[in-house]
Amino acid sequence: MSMASPHAPVRDRLVRYWLKRLRHQTYRQALQAAVNLKILQRVSAGEDAPVRYAPGQKSETFLKGGLRRKLRLEMIANLAFDGEEEDAVFGKKTNREIGPEDDEERGDAGQVKELLAAVREAVEPALAAEFAIILMLGDAVARSGHSLTDLYAMLSRPRPVVVLEGSVCGLERCCSHLLRRGILLPRPLTMIPVDRISLDWSAPSVMRPYSPRLTILLEASYDMSRRDVERGLQHAPTTGLPLLGIADLPNLLPKRLSQSADLTLRCEPLSPELLKEIAWYVIGAAGDLDVLDAVSPEESKMLSLDDLLWCIRPGMSGLDVLKRLQAKIAQPPEKHSTQSKKSARNAPSPHGRTADTGGELIQPAAPNDESALRVEALSGYGEAAEWALALKEDLVLWREGQLEWQDMITRLLLHGPPGTGKTTFAKALANSLQLPLLASSVSTWLEPSALGEVLQRVRQTFEEAERHNPIVLFIDEIDGLGTRGGHKDRDSSYWNSFVNKALELLDGAVAREGVIIVGATNQPHLLDRALVRSGRLETHIEIPLPDTKSLLGILRHHLKRHLTIEGAEIEQQLLHIARRANGMSGADMEKLVRGARQLARGERRDLLLDDVEARLKDRLPQLDDALRHRFAVHEAGHVVVRTLTGVAEVELVAIEAPNGRPYTQSTFHPDVTHHEEGRMNLIHSYFAGRAAEEVILGKPTLGAGGGPQSDLAQATALAFSLEASVGAGAHQPFVYRSPDTWEDALASDPELRARVSKRLDEAYAQALVLVRQNVSGITLVAEALVEHGTLEGEPLAQVIDQVRQCAMIRDEMQPTHNTVPATRNNLRSLDSGSVEADSG
Repeated sequence: MSMASPHAPVRDRLVRYWLKRLRHQTYRQALQAAVNLKILQRVSAGEDAPVRYAPGQKSETFLKGGLRRKLRLEMIANLAFDGEEEDAVFGKKTNREIGPEDDEERGDAGQVKELLAAVREAVEPALAAEFAIILMLGDAVARSGHSLTDLYAMLSRPRPVVVLEGSVCGLERCCSHLLRRGILLPRPLTMIPVDRISLDWSAPSVMRPYSPRLTILLEASYDMSRRDVERGLQHAPTTGLPLLGIADLPNLLPKRLSQSADLTLRCEPLSPELLKEIAWYVIGAAGDLDVLDAVSPEESKMLSLDDLLWCIRPGMSGLDVLKRLQAKIAQPPEKHSTQSKKSARNAPSPHGRTADTGGELIQPAAPNDESALRVEALSGYGEAAEWALALKEDLVLWREGQLEWQDMITRLLLHGPPGTGKTTFAKALANSLQLPLLASSVSTWLEPSALGEVLQRVRQTFEEAERHNPIVLFIDEIDGLGTRGGHKDRDSSYWNSFVNKALELLDGAVAREGVIIVGATNQPHLLDRALVRSGRLETHIEIPLPDTKSLLGILRHHLKRHLTIEGAEIEQQLLHIARRANGMSGADMEKLVRGARQLARGERRDLLLDDVEARLKDRLPQLDDALRHRFAVHEAGHVVVRTLTGVAEVELVAIEAPNGRPYTQSTFHPDVTHHEEGRMNLIHSYFAGRAAEEVILGKPTLGAGGGPQSDLAQATALAFSLEASVGAGAHQPFVYRSPDTWEDALASDPELRARVSKRLDEAYAQALVLVRQNVSGITLVAEALVEHGTLEGEPLAQVIDQVRQCAMIRDEMQPTHNTVPATRNNLRSLDSGSVEADSG
């Protein structure tokens, strides 16, 4: 059975030749195994006489059906083939092979002939992967356009360089195996890995005298460092040996090798036609192979040669093969592999092991694994998802040689609150790009106590990434690097050395192709400025806590295998859960669904959305009516003042936050902080919650303070910037002090502290005025919050319209930013300045 093509004669001649060698070698192995098991014995008739056979001690047992399994095992243990015949297919005369017919003629006509026939019958067909290699190579040679005479001439050159690239995983290993056995070339090859070649290299003494069988081999997925590969390639020409490069997939071999190749052969991916042909050789024509037409070209490309070993075996029917192929195509890949192979550019990395760096090397999910998380399916990642998808497109162009690596945006800093899914994003990114992920963190680098061990671990991380590139290197908690100069004298030398080494290695990784670097932090303000400058982690993207829409997507993702029905009622319940879950992170939502599953398992039934609501209710604070009302008044103050002063657009307000701290989420207009009046209005909005409590409830609580993200902290930082950082202070306005150090500056400078305090007093007085003028609007918002717990989208818009209608804007408040365009930047504010549960 052969494929029709313009080069069919070349292809068919090669395939017939290789199959003949494969059958002949297999039969010789069977004869040797029979001799080893004493089924046969050789009879020598002289040095140059052909080999004859006679019955052995266990011949009777074998003829009765015994020893068949032992014969096959013995063949596996003796795969070496030492044939010396030359290759007639390339136009050279050869000595006549000693085949099975000769052995039968030379054996006794009786029992020996029966034994030889039984041995031949016991030999199983070659493996499906071996047939696949032979057929794929035949096609590759035919497509190359070279005649067999040209091919022989190329391979006969001194020190030929040959490149074989495939489009299927497993090609390297299977092809190398057939070359070592002597199936594909006139003689078996003895292969020396390229990383063992050095300037003073010489063939081991066991390989003397020198033989042209000796070949330098570079397998693209072999676990060797790039440095060793480059060194070996540099010295390979001095050895006088042929050089063979094999890669499962395109563009994996070093360019130096590809560009200098005398012969380059490229194997196409597995196709339905090729699968049928392989099956024909393994199971025969009686297998009803037409059923394999059900496998599509896209599905056949997902298969590896290892898959064929499991799916196409002797004795199967065509339907058996089809079922196994379809099951393999639909099956998600193993999450962990025991192989130690370098990742491929266009396919899942075949490795999945823990690196020796304190990090973890994770292979991407297969393209057909529907359960795998990918950037395309993530919710709530906005700009980060856009960056990832653009990088995916660029990676395709880079693989095709149409784009240089330095023209790609491959360095990213992710920042946002804990639990927003920065690590999840890195894993999804690796799955989308089909690249391995090396996940590390600064805390793992700092586990050793001695500086030398710390620096070694940092260096090993980057070396590991370089060794397995192309790769995604994810560095979590990167703020742990700290800053040079941010430590006391006693520690400064340690930290400066640590930071400098990390920056040096980062520069090295950036300069090389193939390493995508993603850093993550919850505290971007703690990073050394040199780390985030252009050329290093130059792209900065915030991942905020998810809004309702994103929470809805996250909820659907975690519930997708449980949501067997759809409809308006289900959607409404999902939306209700997502709204009440505002303030939760993606990690919180995953934990929520896990808890709901546990609840359903405990009652031995399917998961219901009511289970999710029950777990969510457990997470929400249990508020009495008085505290619920106080929370609502506090957040309503923020909503009304921000709306009427025009400093921000309120997107969501909630008093039932799972962490127990109600909040108002807003997007500030970008021009607000460009002048003093705008910053003062921002301070008014931060004080509005406390002022609303004082005006409406008679007495404020302590909820406006308490932490670095509280209302008081945000207001104080803004007042400090006006006095000490942006030139708006009445005293020494042009003396700059960093806003990042405002707490230390206020603690050490009483005069500055007094000026900041005066600004805050004036701002709070103005906030009281604004609240008193708009009590009716604040009451409207508070009542809606008491009723619904969370307001956003259309319900929030309706309440804000009512606030505007009843607003009383007086001469004391001149809104300076009502004309600011309603454009938005990516700076989001989560006001945590709400009342603690025990302070109402």
